[in-house]
Amino acid sequence: MKTVIEITNDYYSNNSYDYYKEELQELYSQIDVLVTVANNDYNNLLESDKDKEDYKHTLQVDAKGYSQSEWQTYTIYYNDNEDLEYLVSLLEKSFTHFNDYIVSKFESQEINGKEFSAEPHDYTNFSISNIEFPEKEDVLKAYTDMYGKDYDKVIVNID
Repeated sequence: MKTVIEITNDYYSNNSYDYYKEELQELYSQIDVLVTVANNDYNNLLESDKDKEDYKHTLQVDAKGYSQSEWQTYTIYYNDNEDLEYLVSLLEKSFTHFNDYIVSKFESQEINGKEFSAEPHDYTNFSISNIEFPEKEDVLKAYTDMYGKDYDKVIVNID
């Protein structure tokens, strides 16, 4: 018997976006900045009661998605002592880098030259947010880094 995993795109979960929001809000709570948005068609994930007048500097960050309507211009209000590099990189990814995958694990056996597969007995999911367009190799590496090599054969069906 061989253990087979099949990795496919997960278009129905929003796990990577949820992880993104959580990471962004956690970072925002740790640094003293104010972030405002120009495009009110989208919610500001970093709402705050802070006052712009309390900050000396501003920095503008543009985020663009894959369609014309997916854009946002963020204005970061900050003082001298803040390291904004990571915040800027997260804000720039507001519409991109959200890649979710689902993994089905099942057993397979070859009998008389024909392969027979059982129904999946285990499901899991994972996300990739550090690569905008992951290739099959990236997806398999991310899975193996998270869960180890718990398979004999892998099928990667991603778009």
